[in-house]
Amino acid sequence: MSSDLELVDNGNILSEKCEAAFLVGIRERGESDIDAQEHLDELKSLVDTMGINVVDSELAIIREPNPKLFIGSGKLEELVEKAKSINADLIIFDAELSPRQQRNIEEQAGMTVIDRQEVILDIFADRANTKEATLQVQLARLEYSLPRLTRAWTHLSRQRGGAKGNRGKGETQLESDRRMVLKYITSLKKEIKEVKKTRELMRKKRAERPVPSAAIVGYTNAGKSSLLNFLTGSDVLAEDKLFATLDPTSRKISLPGGREFILTDTVGFIRKLPHDLVDAFKSTLEEAAFADFIIHVLDITNPNIMHHHTVTLEVLEDLGIKDKKIITVLNKIDALKEGSIEELNLLKFPNAVKISTYTGEGVDNLRERVNTLLLELHSEIKLLIPLDRWDIIALLKREGTVLKEEYMDNGIEVIVSVSNKIKSQLKEYIV
Repeated sequence: MSSDLELVDNGNILSEKCEAAFLVGIRERGESDIDAQEHLDELKSLVDTMGINVVDSELAIIREPNPKLFIGSGKLEELVEKAKSINADLIIFDAELSPRQQRNIEEQAGMTVIDRQEVILDIFADRANTKEATLQVQLARLEYSLPRLTRAWTHLSRQRGGAKGNRGKGETQLESDRRMVLKYITSLKKEIKEVKKTRELMRKKRAERPVPSAAIVGYTNAGKSSLLNFLTGSDVLAEDKLFATLDPTSRKISLPGGREFILTDTVGFIRKLPHDLVDAFKSTLEEAAFADFIIHVLDITNPNIMHHHTVTLEVLEDLGIKDKKIITVLNKIDALKEGSIEELNLLKFPNAVKISTYTGEGVDNLRERVNTLLLELHSEIKLLIPLDRWDIIALLKREGTVLKEEYMDNGIEVIVSVSNKIKSQLKEYIV
């Protein structure tokens, strides 16, 4: 594989080292300046997470995307001049550019040009830790790079020449690389299928010991990993950056009264997430689909909290999650000040649990809310267990709450509160 294609497997998707970025925000027809600016601000956060300095940015207004340059040629010339005047070495568009648009803009600008999708791919490549996440990122990057191979070999294709039917060095290398990429994509898809089989097997084993489970969901950087760490005393990576967590992380949590449940952290949501990446990380979000209930974490300090709330619920609905119980959690209440935007956000969610993973305030209230919900997910049943089935008695004491236990001539009569999962395994013993 050529040196250009080997970049796909490295930590940095950019073919050149870039240090100063000029961002181009896009306001499309029907979009307000406020919404377009919010998207641009989010792109700034993404580029910061990427580790590149943003030197300036500007909004470009378009009616319809230009097939050749995405924006008008006059506006592009103006933006390129501005980028060069501030010594930027990278232009980033807050949009999805086609391979043709990206190539044409680079030729006119004379510098590296990338889009929002490439930024997110770079972050995901840097953050993936488990085998499955790494494979999914590699696949997404290869599928993104495949139609852009021509861009990498432009300088060689110009050397083609020769008589009709003869292929020059550039064309030959391009075709060779394309075959290699397609072969690698096929190989990755097979490997991902095998990893998925292993994950499904692990999920089935968890179901055999039916401890209730919950999934933490929410917009990226809302504090999901910090909450998991606080509740479990673990050290899952929790940074003040977007997409600090890509891989689903599960931990067992014990509550006051002895009840236990499994809590899983999931990848954060974000606006305008490329479709390839949504598909790639549906596997991590499936944990939410299989959970007994959802803990939805929101950052109370974020002025776009209502939009973040909507985006998260839309993603859950796309996963087929409609009827699950959801505990809404407002994080970062340590930032509350009288008359502040945080206080206004608080009023929008009157039934939410208010917490601070920084100070620990309100976390006990969350534990109580979870305890109450687990009780709702449990059933109180009366059982008659054979005298020789001590394994069932042990199961009930381990996974449920035994309310009454009485020895009879024909067995052990037990009144117990258990999850609906365990109840389904005890049908033959229910009185």
